[in-house]
Amino acid sequence: MDSVEGYVRRYALDRLLSPELLDALGSWGRGPGELIIRAGDPVRDIHFFVEGLAKVYSTMENGQRLLAAFYRPFDVFGEAELFSPQGYTLSVEAMSESFCLSLPVAAIRKTAERNGRLFMYLCYRMGAKLAERVVAESINLRYPVESRLASYLFAATDAAGWILGRDDLGEIADFLGSSYRQLARVVRGLRDEGILERTRGRIRVLDRPRLERLAGDLYLRPGMQLSPQRFLEMNIP
Repeated sequence: MDSVEGYVRRYALDRLLSPELLDALGSWGRGPGELIIRAGDPVRDIHFFVEGLAKVYSTMENGQRLLAAFYRPFDVFGEAELFSPQGYTLSVEAMSESFCLSLPVAAIRKTAERNGRLFMYLCYRMGAKLAERVVAESINLRYPVESRLASYLFAATDAAGWILGRDDLGEIADFLGSSYRQLARVVRGLRDEGILERTRGRIRVLDRPRLERLAGDLYLRPGMQLSPQRFLEMNIP
């Protein structure tokens, strides 16, 4: 974990934010399984995601949760609701030790005319996230459970192959729009093929290249996140 100033330098936030907004930045962390944002809560801040891995999901009226995306740094949460009277529309949950810089919505609105670059960046990310949501919805609608699970595990596992955050088949089935029985059957098949192992209830990926080939598409695709530095280097007028 770095200091606020360290993250500001790392992600060139001093080139994106006016001095007033830099002074208003706060910082906090969340552990695996803890919520960064809860859907329905009032929108008081937007959050710059600077460390960790997070999953974003919606909760339907029947209580079922549906996966929307995975995010790694650098990214922003809450920008879509910046000028909305409604609460946050999606929940964001940390899957590993995660760290955010938060910026009060009131401060952003107050200094809007002096933060054109920030608003251009937020507009870019909102457009990209719409595309990411289409990908996630297409995975859940078009691909079989085996491909959905492969996509999930490809995004949600660490370098050693273990799932980050909670490792619960019932929860994963919920996120993927599958039944527990369907998912358990797929896990057994992948275990028999040597792609996964499951010991003491925990899943571990053994063959990541084969897993990626099984995925119909990826919830977390390389290059989807665009840091402020790269955005500013695009020299958008």
